[in-house]
Amino acid sequence: MTDNSHSQHVQAVDLHRFEGADVWVEGEEHARLRGYFPLSPGTPNASEVAGEDLMVVSMEIEPGNHLPSHRDSNEELLVVTDGTVEVTVGDETVRLSSGECAVVPEMIPHGVENVGNETARIIGVFPDDELTATFERPLMPFESNVVTVGKGTDPERE
Repeated sequence: MTDNSHSQHVQAVDLHRFEGADVWVEGEEHARLRGYFPLSPGTPNASEVAGEDLMVVSMEIEPGNHLPSHRDSNEELLVVTDGTVEVTVGDETVRLSSGECAVVPEMIPHGVENVGNETARIIGVFPDDELTATFERPLMPFESNVVTVGKGTDPERE
């Protein structure tokens, strides 16, 4: 017998179809990216498709730019879908190209730099529907070094 109490209509979701948000750190010329939140409850333009215990974010990073070092409240699976990046997790750095991934443990500082010649696209998958990311410096346009995404930011889900 199958429990269908949590089933929902299956549909394809284009991870880059949604309106992206330009994100940057003031005073750091290359600390900039474009973020998409297609499967992130409580974010603008999020998909109607969402997992109960899952969040997906998507990033585009231009050559030479990077996502600044930060700590996430959840473990993260980083999947590179286009380009070549260097991912630094703690004191270790690994180069990842399209089709490769890395696991980032919860609360370990990490960042991503595009070291290739084309726009890098990276998907971050989190095993929860709420996430708090803490950066060393304020992240714009949020004007804070602490950014929370997910059900806690959506008053309709409380």
